[in-house]
Amino acid sequence: MFGCNPLDYDLKVELSRCFNGIGTVYLAQYLPNGQHIAVKKYRMDKASKEESILARDELLIMRQFNHPNIHTFHTSFVYGNELFQIAPLMCFGSCKDTIANCFRAGFPEIFVALIMRDVLSGLEYLHRRGFIHRSIRASHILLNQTKAVLAGFRECTSIVAHGERIAALHHLAPCSARSLNWLAPEVLEQNIKGYTEKSDIYSIGITCCELSNGVEPFADAQPTFMFTEKVRGNVPTLLDRSTCPASEEMIEIVASTDSDSIRQAQQIYCQRVFSDEFHQMTEICMEKKPASRWSALQLLNHSFFKQCRHTSILDQLQRFGLETKDYSQIRDESLALCTDLSELNVHSNEWNWDF
Repeated sequence: MFGCNPLDYDLKVELSRCFNGIGTVYLAQYLPNGQHIAVKKYRMDKASKEESILARDELLIMRQFNHPNIHTFHTSFVYGNELFQIAPLMCFGSCKDTIANCFRAGFPEIFVALIMRDVLSGLEYLHRRGFIHRSIRASHILLNQTKAVLAGFRECTSIVAHGERIAALHHLAPCSARSLNWLAPEVLEQNIKGYTEKSDIYSIGITCCELSNGVEPFADAQPTFMFTEKVRGNVPTLLDRSTCPASEEMIEIVASTDSDSIRQAQQIYCQRVFSDEFHQMTEICMEKKPASRWSALQLLNHSFFKQCRHTSILDQLQRFGLETKDYSQIRDESLALCTDLSELNVHSNEWNWDF
């Protein structure tokens, strides 16, 4: 359905940069059928050998999955020094983007429930097939009008070898430095016990706090402090009327010293109430002992998700006035010039243009 000629893809606007700057995601239109899609383009001439292997392995792993809540791609191909990945367009981007643009104090509980139900459905599929994601966080959950999908498979790995399930893994993922705040204590400890797919469940709990509070847990904390807190069993919490801290602690949580921002965030947190089921589910996910955490399938049957029965992501998007744009009217005219310049053989430090 989608060809391998880059001239068939009209790149309209840059959406984001990824993978240490060598990857760029574009809103594009496939000219033969007029469909709008996402094009992820890697500059492989700027990638190290390790980065090239990671990009290749991510595509190979994603090709093994077929689930409505797992991000997929239509096709991939190499043209010159560039690797193209053609994927469905998730029109609201990542949950991290949506929080930054529309929900500064975090998503409402019902929105989190709908998102996490989809994420857990995809995660249960991964675990059942013998994979650990190892990088669950808001920036790796993508949204469109009808569903949330789990993305970010660069650190995903199999726990099956020679046809048998491995008891535990012991090594950190190659790019784990970016995901430290979401990782389970047993992953960080690097001891002889290792870790299993239950480490993903811990990341689910951390991500619930991120989605609900609107801030990344341990955002401004030193890695040693974050590690010590997790090993001791101290974890983030959902911020509402029952848990909202004093102003001094809010400085660390919202990662700001601006008194107005702190006061505004505290006011929002103190006015809302999350259900007991929501608090309980996140606590189960972030249990220090992996054996005490529920599986993805068990979590899907938690009473927290009963509220999803009579609503949908589309209903909630419409409730808060979030609508998709007319893609045919979107175009960054400077993008073509940027693309032309990037193909010239020049040193980047000779240019100081900001498009």
